Amino acid sequence: MKSIHCWDDIRPFGVVPLTGEACGLSYRILCDVTTRGKKILEKALDVAQLGLRESWNRGDPDSPHVGSIMLAPDVLTFLGVFALLEDGCLEVWLTKGSGVVGIERSDPSEQVESFKRFHANDLIRRFAYAGTAGDRNRHVMSGRVH
Repeated sequence: MKSIHCWDDIRPFGVVPLTGEACGLSYRILCDVTTRGKKILEKALDVAQLGLRESWNRGDPDSPHVGSIMLAPDVLTFLGVFALLEDGCLEVWLTKGSGVVGIERSDPSEQVESFKRFHANDLIRRFAYAGTAGDRNRHVMSGRVH
């Protein structure tokens, strides 16, 4: 199982929090983004090509920063769901006050059932790519996905 509870937890998925001082409202968090993070943002926001500002740092040679964006704190859970699903989790659970938890294909079923039983009162909602076309649904009459 993987979890995202705070901004540092989303760093391995390519969204790298830098500072809260850049926002004139003292609200948003400035984040550098890798190619992986950009793809997650595009999937979550359902945009074909996300235009980013210039990155503040270079990043690692194997995972360079490709741009930056300011994100509101409320976006963490939303992005966490997509980050975990895009990372291969079969399902993601939103929990009360504890962020999101992703169930991986390799997680033993006993461990998953134990997690669900132990946290039964804290599980709010389950997310999975279970639509008729992955993260989208196919329109019944037209057959269109987009």
